[in-house]
Amino acid sequence: MKVGIGTYSFGGLASYLGLGPTLPEKFRKIRGLGYSPVELLPVDLENDVEDIRKWLDETGLEVTSIHAEPTEEVVKKMAAIGGKAVIWAGTPFCSKSEAIEVAHLLDEMAEMAEPYGIKIGYHNHEREFYFDEGKTLLEHLLDNSSKCYSQLDCGWAMYGGMYPPYFIRKYKNRIISIHVKENSKVMGPGEKPASRHAPRNNMGSVFANAKSLPLEERQKILENFTKRPGGGSRFNVQCKMGAPESNLDWKEIKAALDEQDFEAFWIVEREGFYDEHDKCLAEDCAWIMENIK
Repeated sequence: MKVGIGTYSFGGLASYLGLGPTLPEKFRKIRGLGYSPVELLPVDLENDVEDIRKWLDETGLEVTSIHAEPTEEVVKKMAAIGGKAVIWAGTPFCSKSEAIEVAHLLDEMAEMAEPYGIKIGYHNHEREFYFDEGKTLLEHLLDNSSKCYSQLDCGWAMYGGMYPPYFIRKYKNRIISIHVKENSKVMGPGEKPASRHAPRNNMGSVFANAKSLPLEERQKILENFTKRPGGGSRFNVQCKMGAPESNLDWKEIKAALDEQDFEAFWIVEREGFYDEHDKCLAEDCAWIMENIK
């Protein structure tokens, strides 16, 4: 089993704000911390494809996937650098009917990506476990899609009230990847999510112009994203891997994944750090390799 990590863990949204490290710096750090596969962000594809391939060769890393809306441009670039999947990192939907809309859209994206050898997946946060008409929104999505895979973020799933081994077994052979993220509290999915048809802020336009903003303004954008309604951070539930307060059974998650007919990618993603950044990520990798067989 290979343990990968997302470049999101090296700057996260800061990368869009011109605050994070460069992609070759991320790759060197990832290799030094013990990881092999890597999951990219759309901002990483702003680099030339040939440069990305060169940096991958230099570090011995391989790309599994990218967190991006599955456009044909992104799919083509992923195919060119040896990627396997484009994972949509979230889009608003608030009901069974809207989940079905997204499912059909994802199937269309999957059909577009098939000639390039790229699979299409959907990544959850907590809100996709909001119940409507007897099931969670994510269940409605997968039940009405024939070509889309799930990248189950285990930390957000448990945070939202969904036990990952149950979900993995229910959707056997639909789990292309998991995000490895510890969790210490079940908070629930929150209030009813926003409708995909409601007006919403265009965060893309904010990020597109962010690098021209003063440093203090860019840092403020980042701080506002991490706040949870009512105060505090959404990320303060991310404890150390294997910590006593963890409510995730990683061995059972592995057992459930082993029942599939293919191996899912394990991708560490951490926004909440219990210690120094690199130390946390190195310990995450070491704990998984030592304890999950």
